[in-house]
Amino acid sequence: MLPPCARFISHLTLPALREHLSCAPTPLHVGQSLTTHWAARQAWRTGDDFRAIRTGREDREVEIEVGKRGRGYLDPDFQRIHMGLGLFLDAFILDKIPSSDPASLPVAYLAQSDLLDDPALAADVPALDVFKAGPQATVYRRTLWIGPRGSFTPFHRDPYIGLYSQVIGSKTFYVLPPEAAPLLDPSTDPRHTNTSTIPIPVSSLFPNSSQELQGIDDIPPRIINRSREKLEEAFKLPGASTVSLQAGESVLVPEGWWHSAEGGDTAGIGVGAWFR
Repeated sequence: MLPPCARFISHLTLPALREHLSCAPTPLHVGQSLTTHWAARQAWRTGDDFRAIRTGREDREVEIEVGKRGRGYLDPDFQRIHMGLGLFLDAFILDKIPSSDPASLPVAYLAQSDLLDDPALAADVPALDVFKAGPQATVYRRTLWIGPRGSFTPFHRDPYIGLYSQVIGSKTFYVLPPEAAPLLDPSTDPRHTNTSTIPIPVSSLFPNSSQELQGIDDIPPRIINRSREKLEEAFKLPGASTVSLQAGESVLVPEGWWHSAEGGDTAGIGVGAWFR
């Protein structure tokens, strides 16, 4: 059984978030009120090939995460490559480059990109007042995420408060309290001790359709069963939550909480912020 839906609030103010964070914070599912003024909500469109994003940045080199669908960055076949932004959008998001076997193509994900260092692009998604809600009232970093259908980020935790806002498409987050760590088998790799070694998405372990079972034939059944059992226990912990975002909505991830994210049925774009 999946964790229950997080508390939904339609409108989040700076004082309200400060009060929430001053107690024992839990995840929040925030309605569209935070992003209604973002120009990106209207300007960033698949229908014009993301012209507002790519104009003047067509050849800007970006780092792309590439791997098998439904695998995270701990997978042995995972790699990071560099290419122009326009080529990435055409090849992996808009599917404008023909392939003889589309099913065999890897998933390519522009994750936690620093493209928002471009003032014109950042102006389409201006910083929010609620970023000042942390004890230090400082923003560590803002990032842009552009992924295809079914993008996947494994369970991990960050040393910051996180607020992720979906601009285009949909995305589902599974958020677990810090106490879930023993059930998530964190990596022993010094570079990734904040990341779970559970190798596949929640939707593959708890499928609601046969389609979601595809692509896990190479995972030994014992690992699948063990991962499912551990997550079933983790999902029972206080505060464990599911947050299913639609365009314009946001998720608050408290500092140190574990979270995994899965893209929806279409390409998606989101903006993340880490603050303290």
